[in-house]
Amino acid sequence: MTRGLGPLAMALGILLLSGCSADAGTPAPSPNAGGPQGGAAQDDARPVLAPGTTAATGTFVDTGAASGAITGSVAITVDDEGIFQLVVTDLSVTDGLATQFTLTADSLSPDEACLDSDWRFGLGQVDAGHDPAAALVFPIGGSDGIGQGDLSFIREVVLTRAPTGGTVDKACPIPIVSHAPLVWNIPDMRPGLDVEDSGASAGAMGIVTLDSDDKPIAYTVAQGDTLSAIAQRFGIALDDLFYLNPRRSPNPEDAQAFTGEVLNLSRGNR
Repeated sequence: MTRGLGPLAMALGILLLSGCSADAGTPAPSPNAGGPQGGAAQDDARPVLAPGTTAATGTFVDTGAASGAITGSVAITVDDEGIFQLVVTDLSVTDGLATQFTLTADSLSPDEACLDSDWRFGLGQVDAGHDPAAALVFPIGGSDGIGQGDLSFIREVVLTRAPTGGTVDKACPIPIVSHAPLVWNIPDMRPGLDVEDSGASAGAMGIVTLDSDDKPIAYTVAQGDTLSAIAQRFGIALDDLFYLNPRRSPNPEDAQAFTGEVLNLSRGNR
């Protein structure tokens, strides 16, 4: 169900803002789209993950893409300085080739062969001949990093071949060797976040999509909208709007609103 405003109502045009899709174009910003960077989220007694917390775990699956079995486990933990990190243990790649790790916000099928995601985050690589007994640790970011400090929108850790300098297969530029679906075990990181539509206003004149309970779940940006005004329309801070849209690119801290962009307003669809 959608609702909008008379002459400014627009046809829904889903605009994929992707820093990762090779075919994604760069959208044109709405005129006067820049908004203030203010609007820090209100104090809502957010939990803080203690150092040593294991926030997510996973195990690599056998996709059949390698000449032998792939084994290993992954965990996303919090280090002593509050930085999220990917920890890989017991990694065994039987053909001995160099590999690298990528985080993706998409859920993959068990036999997925190619990584083609609208959001991915590359980490380091492992050289050929890695000793499985040696754990691998890759820093991801702190509480002010990707996902506004809540990485639970990340669905998988993907193991791919490290670049060799050879010709890239355009049909599948990032072939998957294996991937580990993540199981998250963290509390609600935004317990005070509640989205309510107060109605259209200057800078927030777009179309609202509602769920079966008439709760806002998405918003299509109209020409002239700003992110700060959109956040104000729905009674949330600008920081909360970025939190609900962790895939947003090219820069998640850029308060530009793009005409036709569809913003998520649902915690469940994050």
